[in-house]
Amino acid sequence: MKIDKPPICPHCKTETQKYDVQPWDGGGWGVPFLYVCFNDDCPLYIGGQKHIEENYGQVASYRYMVYPDTGKEEIMVAYSPMFFQKKNIISKEDEEEE
Repeated sequence: MKIDKPPICPHCKTETQKYDVQPWDGGGWGVPFLYVCFNDDCPLYIGGQKHIEENYGQVASYRYMVYPDTGKEEIMVAYSPMFFQKKNIISKEDEEEE
């Protein structure tokens, strides 16, 4: 099911944001963008930091994401708050220019 508007993160109730994955061309996403929750106060993100540190001894976390073409929800690893660079977020103003 194609998603036409940003879904709400089920973990924090924040609207997801369009994230341009084209700089990751070859990363295998298969779509031009993903919907991603960038709320650093999201319980998934906060809990993920603790889980990964306690279980793997690494500094990383998780972010909620949705594929726009299918609506498939997944959790992605975020190796730092800036791992998915926020400069690649597609703003509503950027969309209007297209």
